Amino acid sequence: MARFRKTWLLMAILAGIVIWGMAASPAQAQFRLRVEDVGQGVGTIITDQGAGDINPVVGAITFSGSVGTNFIVNVTTGISMPPVPGGIGYAELDLNSVNVASTGAGTLRITLVQGDDPTAPGTGGYTTGPVGTLGLLATIGGTLTAPAGSTLTAQSWANPTNAVIPLGPDQAVGPIGAIGPVPAGSVSAFPPFVTGPGAFSGTGVAAFTRGTGPYSLFSQVTVSFSGSGSVSFNENQLVIPAPGGLVLALTGLPVLGLGYLRRRLKAKAA
Repeated sequence: MARFRKTWLLMAILAGIVIWGMAASPAQAQFRLRVEDVGQGVGTIITDQGAGDINPVVGAITFSGSVGTNFIVNVTTGISMPPVPGGIGYAELDLNSVNVASTGAGTLRITLVQGDDPTAPGTGGYTTGPVGTLGLLATIGGTLTAPAGSTLTAQSWANPTNAVIPLGPDQAVGPIGAIGPVPAGSVSAFPPFVTGPGAFSGTGVAAFTRGTGPYSLFSQVTVSFSGSGSVSFNENQLVIPAPGGLVLALTGLPVLGLGYLRRRLKAKAA
């Protein structure tokens, strides 16, 4: 009976830690999503908890609807979350459950940012993790079902000065202005990652140096359809410790198995 009570006490403590982590989410007015039909110049820009965000959870943005005349976005959810105590990550940005159907040729671009966007009010960014060298681990996986010549391109960045790609002011689906450039000093985990039709997966790693202020994470996935088709994928960024020899493993190594890296990190932390 005593062991039973201890087990339930441990489960309660772990649940409390998870709830604390969710409540402590760094998502602010600068956690934002942009979905656009590049060829038609039509799209939407959504800030967490703002107009167009159908997800009531702070730190999660969900969009579902049509973009332009070709694209039907079933579910696209961006998640920005803090580290879970006892975990291996300091910060995380997740472009999750992306499901898109295209009725013809065209290009859809999805951009997710957490950091200071000069085109929107408020501040944001991550303040977790020690000052010094950190690792950026990015993973992507999914399926592109489309005619030959269709491609998916993904990139994931960290910026030590908390800058992000300027998305523009919030708006409902409609004519959209040009997106801003990748800010100077950004570090990319992918070189970028490019794939054609079929199942795909990739992992990228990079090292970046965090200063005393907040830093940003942002990602962008562009899908170019040569005809009607569909795509579903998840793309994730995780900020990880990079002590000693792990910095060498991260720097200059474009692809590494996610399971292997997680085991390395856990071994380092033990």
